[in-house]
Order: sequence, then C-alpha cells, then structure tokens
Amino acid sequence: MSKPSSFPPVYNHEFQQASENLRRALPLVNQHKTPVNPVNYAVWYEYVSGDNADLTNAIDTRLHKNEPITAEVTQYLYEKYVLMGMPERMDRTNSGLKLVVDNTLSNINKAEATATQCSSGLSQSQSLLENCDDVEQLKYLVGEILSNTQQLTQSSHELKSELVRSTEEIMKLREELEAVKHSARTDGLTGLLNRGAFDRELRHLCDEKDMHFSLALFDLDHFKRLNDSFGHLVGDKVLQYFAAMLADVSDDIHIAARFGGEEMAMLFLHSNLEDTFVIAESIREKFANSRLKKKGSDESIGQVTVSVGISHIQPNDTPRMLIERADKALYKSKAEGRNRVNFL
Repeated sequence: MSKPSSFPPVYNHEFQQASENLRRALPLVNQHKTPVNPVNYAVWYEYVSGDNADLTNAIDTRLHKNEPITAEVTQYLYEKYVLMGMPERMDRTNSGLKLVVDNTLSNINKAEATATQCSSGLSQSQSLLENCDDVEQLKYLVGEILSNTQQLTQSSHELKSELVRSTEEIMKLREELEAVKHSARTDGLTGLLNRGAFDRELRHLCDEKDMHFSLALFDLDHFKRLNDSFGHLVGDKVLQYFAAMLADVSDDIHIAARFGGEEMAMLFLHSNLEDTFVIAESIREKFANSRLKKKGSDESIGQVTVSVGISHIQPNDTPRMLIERADKALYKSKAEGRNRVNFL
C-alpha cells in the first residue's frame, strides 16, 4: 500500500518491495546524471514507489515539459515534499524563541542596573538627609530623590512594555510551533492524519490491553480513470470531499487518516465489527449517492464509489496483522464488483 508523506518520513515496505524500488530508482538517478546520495535516492525512491503523490506530480510535470531534473532540483523536491519544509520551519521558530529570550534577559538586566543605580542614589540621599540643616541642600536632596524615583518608575514601565511585547511574540511562536506539530501529523491535501501519525496511533491502540476497536480501509474505485478523464485537480477535490465525510463521522471519537494515494483509513474506537460495518456502509452509500460536479460548471463527473474492508482487533494482534485482514477484505470488495463493504 502506498502512503502520503509524513514527517519524519515513514517507510513500511517489505524487503521485496524495497528491493524492487531500489532496482527502479537507481537507473533514474543515473539517467538524470545526479549523484547517488541519500537525497537523490530518497526522491527517486518515493517517486517509483508511488507513495508521495505531490512529489510524483511535481516530477511528472517537469518531465512532461522536458525540464531537466538536476541535483539542485532534487534537493528542492527533497526539502519540500520529503521533509515537508519542517527543518526550515523549526530553525525559524527556534531562532525566534532565542531572540525573544535574549531580548527579555537584556531588558531585565537593564532594569536591574537602573534599579541598582537608583537604590544607591537613594541610600546616599538618606545619609545626607540625616545631617541636613540647610534649606537649599534639602531642596537639592528632595530633587535627587524625585529624580531617582522617576527613573525607577520609567524603568518599570519600559520593562513592563517589553515583557508585554515578548509575551505577544511568544504567543505567535507558540502558534507556529503548534502549526509545525499539526503539519507533521496531517496530510496536506485532505486535512486528515497522515500515514506516519496513523501508524503511531495504531501501534498505541494495539499495545493497549482490553481496547476494542475496528479498522476500516477505504479505496476510491477507478480513481486513476477519474484522474485521466478529468485531471488531477478534480481528483484532488474528490479526495477532499470524501475526506470531509470521514472527518464528519470521526467527530473527535474515531481516527481518520489518509492511508495512501486514494486510500483512507478509520479506526473506530470502542466499536465492534457490526457497528463498524453499519457506519462504513452508510459512508459508502452516501458517497455513491453523491452527484459531484466540476467546480464552476454543471458538468457531472459521474458516480464515484468506494470499496471498504474492515477488520476487528483480536488478542495478540499486531498493526500489520490488523491491516492485512482489512486489506484482504478490501480486495474482496474489489473482486466482487466494488462499491461494497466486506470484513474479515
């Protein structure tokens, strides 16, 4: 099964599939005269595996235009579609946090120096006042006390203003960190969990004792034909539409993810096989009855359907075992004519 990108990248290919990807990737690296290094290999490995739809589309577009794919291009593709721009975003956020902390410490040190200076001045004025018997000197000392007090007040206001600004910057950086964290778990096209985050959730659930849940795999029928007939943009809209249906059903209880390409998955928590079948069947029926049209026109793209395979957690199940059973049930749905739900 293919997968969309996640950060960090997750590869679940068996030995035979990984070896086949190696066999197909190396000639492409050589064909485009790029060094056989980890960056170039990762780009062409994901391309031949079909795992990374965005990367595949970017390369296919360049190939269609007969544009060269140099080492500089593969470096760009690697950072954008394999690493998803995460290192740059993390560096930018870390630099921002360091700047805020440095500025705050500097302002605190400045306020502390002013306070120390004023405190010394006030102490001197106090000593002089104790032995003061001259009106003019008294006026001078009062003026010095007022001046020191004003400096303390001004320093306090400046520090407060700087701390307010620092707090605002920290809040912005916190939002950016949350966005980075969200991006690392989320599929960019559908908004569902990506494959890496899904795999972690599934491993966690399988490790939980007495946790009852079911897994459903959804595969849009004849999706390649849809892309060929109406283009990838329409195909993306269909994927987004179906993902939104899964998101509505998940409702913060179940877990929906883009499993790979046109495949999506849901973990139905605290659900038995029968309950999961009922929900999956309602999703299948609702999607089949949708009459989707091209955006900005009344042209129908025809009926689009989905096939579904379900498995339920068994004692001592591993994630792989659970996925394999759901996968077999999915292929059974395909073999029986598509647009149906099966479970094993």
